Amino acid sequence: MRSLLVPLLLALGIASANPLRVRQTTAPFKIYAYGKDISGLPVFYRNGAAELADTTKIDVSTMTTVQFAYSTDSSNTWIASPDSTQRSAPFSADVLCLNQGTASANPVSFSGNSDVQRSNKLSNVWSLYGSYVLVTLDKANFYAKPTGTDGVYSLLWSTSAEEMKDTIPLTLRTMAPATVSVLN
Repeated sequence: MRSLLVPLLLALGIASANPLRVRQTTAPFKIYAYGKDISGLPVFYRNGAAELADTTKIDVSTMTTVQFAYSTDSSNTWIASPDSTQRSAPFSADVLCLNQGTASANPVSFSGNSDVQRSNKLSNVWSLYGSYVLVTLDKANFYAKPTGTDGVYSLLWSTSAEEMKDTIPLTLRTMAPATVSVLN
């Protein structure tokens, strides 16, 4: 028994010494927001802005469902395109960006591919840790701010760790929420 245990332990030790590799998929993915009373709302495109919407509360026909893919230039740049189920969309492929501004919270938005269109916006900042969306900035936090329409939120970001008035701190993930039918 001992003679079998030693090779097994050695094999496990060698396997665990290998560094973890970043795994990125080439398949399109979606982004979902999680926070207090926000249980996996999908990110939508509306008028160039990233918004979250509860599809059980509103008609999202004025919004475009989006999916994301890594840019061929950089895996830290994500290209948004209309979901394949979308009949018509106001864009074909835009870059997901963090708007830079002087406000304590700035919008997450979509922009064209040119440098002029992306001026004052950060686009080469996105990464994944498992299913968690991260950005390559110090202290970047995501928030949802109600828009005035029940079930619709603006997606914001900030480098401040303080919770801002009328916002909900968020975690962004590529994992869709569990549905009631799965839980039953």
